Amino acid sequence: AEVMSLPCSVSVLKGRLSLEHLNRSLTVDTTGMLDKSRLDGFLCNANGRILDKLMMCRLEDEMILVGNFASGKTTRETLIRGVAWNEEITVMDGDGAIAHLRLVGDAPDRCIAGMGIDPDDVTTDNWTEYGSALLSRSGFNGVSAIDILIPTTDQAVFTVLLEENGAVVVDADRRELMRIELGMLDHREMNESFLPMELGLEKLVDLAKGCYPGQEVHARLDSRGSPIRGIAKLRLASEIGTGRLKLPRGGSIIVTASASTPQGTVALAVMPLRLIEEGELELDGGLVAEVHSL
Repeated sequence: AEVMSLPCSVSVLKGRLSLEHLNRSLTVDTTGMLDKSRLDGFLCNANGRILDKLMMCRLEDEMILVGNFASGKTTRETLIRGVAWNEEITVMDGDGAIAHLRLVGDAPDRCIAGMGIDPDDVTTDNWTEYGSALLSRSGFNGVSAIDILIPTTDQAVFTVLLEENGAVVVDADRRELMRIELGMLDHREMNESFLPMELGLEKLVDLAKGCYPGQEVHARLDSRGSPIRGIAKLRLASEIGTGRLKLPRGGSIIVTASASTPQGTVALAVMPLRLIEEGELELDGGLVAEVHSL
């Protein structure tokens, strides 16, 4: 397995009504979260576009919110604005206090088993304690992954422990390549340019939970059946830059990330669904990219 350190922001909510406040603010129902529960959801604006993607952990009377890189300040300001005058809820800055590691690839369970952790105890909807670390399970395109939250002061020692049990630490280039190959979206995709449904993340939107910012937009989109664009992985023989890319036959796509491979380039791009369904994309200069849905 390979272990990567993922840049993130961290916020902490404390107060008796924290779960109810988050429930009014996010796209998922937080009211039923128990101690060490995990729940992922979005903070959206009134237009339904993504402000932040939050991976949450309840620890007794505190809620730890692990969000997108560099989004913590905006997220905290948004959450504070939604607190009623008679609610005693504290929103705290945890940036830099907690690191987010992800163990992914071949046999991550073998790695944590070597550390004395029962892999069956690590699930998608709960966090398992191991010393000062918290572990939970996720997956991307059928590949198992384990998310780890660890105080930054303990990160180096914990990483060595993972290495002693077979994990390989990856550098930034390898991390980006794996992220694109597996469709692990981050702040470059999950931002105000896009709706959750355009990224294939409608599972993190609960339209039955009641009102939240952006709910009306999401409901209208759901009633129409599907968005008009989606996200896909591109493979091509030469380099491709990020940003909006005009197509020779008209229209455009938005390339959010790219990385070099021995065969050329792999990239993530948001584009009209009809182009994803075609499976190929003609670019300038006669270049053709393979298109793979995530």
